Amino acid sequence: MFYAEAILSKKGPLAKVWLAAHLERKLTKPQLLQASIPSSVGAIIGHDTGPPLALRLSGQLLLGVARIYARKARYLLEDCSEALVRIKLAFRPGAADITSDAV
Repeated sequence: MFYAEAILSKKGPLAKVWLAAHLERKLTKPQLLQASIPSSVGAIIGHDTGPPLALRLSGQLLLGVARIYARKARYLLEDCSEALVRIKLAFRPGAADITSDAV
């Protein structure tokens, strides 16, 4: 085996990354937002003291990291779009409570 089994266990550092690569729909939004991309990539590259991962496994894990990053970027885009809409609604012309006499 080309990896330590503790890496991919349910509580391991790469468990969410493996799930994102193979079962993308199983991860919820809070689980994705908790996933740390730099620490996941560091564990894949081998900054931790352990044997190097097999090439196929490291490729699958990097796919999981890319999917996590894409969904985080999509969530950020949705939040920014919603904030922009709310700002436009708040500052639209004619929405102010100022009378023409006060101006």
